[in-house]
Amino acid sequence: MCALRVPVDDYTMNIAINCCCHLSCTNEGFAVFGFFLKRGIRPDAWTFSTLLNGLVREDRILEAEIFFKKLFKDKICEPDVVMYNTMIKGLCKIGNNVIAIQLLKRIVKHGHIFVFRNITTIVICSISLRRSMVFKMDHSGNC
Repeated sequence: MCALRVPVDDYTMNIAINCCCHLSCTNEGFAVFGFFLKRGIRPDAWTFSTLLNGLVREDRILEAEIFFKKLFKDKICEPDVVMYNTMIKGLCKIGNNVIAIQLLKRIVKHGHIFVFRNITTIVICSISLRRSMVFKMDHSGNC
């Protein structure tokens, strides 16, 4: 972008990271993020949400969880509703609904208004998890 004399600011860098993440190239998104920091551009919640979503889209849920916890623990960025939604979706994706519900409770505890989509995601994942368990039980004869 610099070679093309495109102005590099937080907006253009977030767009570049978002493109990488939507192309399932989250590692490249993190590389752009490194460039982001080298240029002295301060990342915002949108930047971290995009990277988190990229990890979840690529089924790298454990990495997403570690990244999310690091943001929260090290007070790098206060997680917003979008980050919470992304983590809830990722946790449900791997069938970890109990932690997803705990995260939903944390949203309320921190004063965020949760979106109905959070509850819907958890319910849908719970139903599909139960169906897969019933399917396994029916076809294998064992629990």
